[in-house]
Amino acid sequence: MEPRVHFKGLNSLRFFAALFVVIGHVPLNQASLGLPHPSYGALFFRGSCAVSFFFTLSGFLITYLLLEERRRTGDVDVRSFYMRRVLRIWPLYFAVVFAGLFFYNALLPAAGVHYRVEYSLPLAALLYSFFLPNLMNSLYTVGGILNPSWSIGVEEQFYLFWAPALKRARERLPALCWTVFAVFLAVSWLTYFDVFGDGVWKKFAGQLQFHFMAAGGLCAWWLHRHRDRFLALPVFTSRAVQIVLFGLLADYYLSNFAHWRGLADEAAQLVLYPWLIVNVAANPRNVLRVGNRAFDYLGTISYGIYMLHMIAVYGTSALFKATGWWRGPLWLYCVLFYALVFGATFLLAHFSYRYLESPFLRLKEQRFSLLPSSPAPAAP
Repeated sequence: MEPRVHFKGLNSLRFFAALFVVIGHVPLNQASLGLPHPSYGALFFRGSCAVSFFFTLSGFLITYLLLEERRRTGDVDVRSFYMRRVLRIWPLYFAVVFAGLFFYNALLPAAGVHYRVEYSLPLAALLYSFFLPNLMNSLYTVGGILNPSWSIGVEEQFYLFWAPALKRARERLPALCWTVFAVFLAVSWLTYFDVFGDGVWKKFAGQLQFHFMAAGGLCAWWLHRHRDRFLALPVFTSRAVQIVLFGLLADYYLSNFAHWRGLADEAAQLVLYPWLIVNVAANPRNVLRVGNRAFDYLGTISYGIYMLHMIAVYGTSALFKATGWWRGPLWLYCVLFYALVFGATFLLAHFSYRYLESPFLRLKEQRFSLLPSSPAPAAP
């Protein structure tokens, strides 16, 4: 029996991406409530970029696993692939959708809190049930609890056609990746130049980041089919080049000395994200070691971190607003605020993974995983 498919270090990257999403959403909520909030520094404004990283990582992992399934079995079982997606994504997705709709449409009105709901519940239920939360987000202001679901919809829309396409593409997969990449990069650029206007369609088109998933898929194909030649490129073999690229990535997320703007911003992500993923996952000469037991587990529960963090943000904001804890030094306020948000988020994600997600994941492994991945680490 061939060994499990496992890329050491990618769970840690997944956690860091989720962390930047949480960090980015905190100032937005603070500002909406009139609380002090960080207003400068790239660190606090990279949440949407971290979601693009999630897309790239997802495209890489899913494509590599499907390629490996085809190598070992001679085919891709599309039905099993869909069932794996259902068991991994649907339970928490629908739990958050239900909780969000209940919170904004029933709980807040019952508590006497005014929150303008622009949509009808039947329409919301329809769009969320058919995995169109990105369309929902484009049409309406849905609230922080429901807002993260847009990216889940984008992924499910992509994978609806990706597994069947990969099953049939075989040796034409690079051409398929390049086509998807070119088409949706063009959509992104057209969005940047307001070709779709400045309303609903611009927002919807801007969320269709299939080109990031295609970039990850292309790197997965190169690694799977031409591993030695791919990893012999200077970006993987040269220590100096790696340090420079890591430095650019650190500047992008932490300081922004290079003043990343416009199309250059997206181009930098499309270069740096696939390189980082392959470097950490498979390069024996990688100069950065990101994996440890704590980060690995936090990466394992990162889906819960991403989907549930706004509940923790809401609770922390309400606490500070009600008690006036924020009337002190700004740095101390930020430390306390983020500590509470992170602590509550990690706790929610841990319980979600253990009691909601794990039963479905066990079923996924037992019934539908032709290529079992490494088991989830225990909580440190």
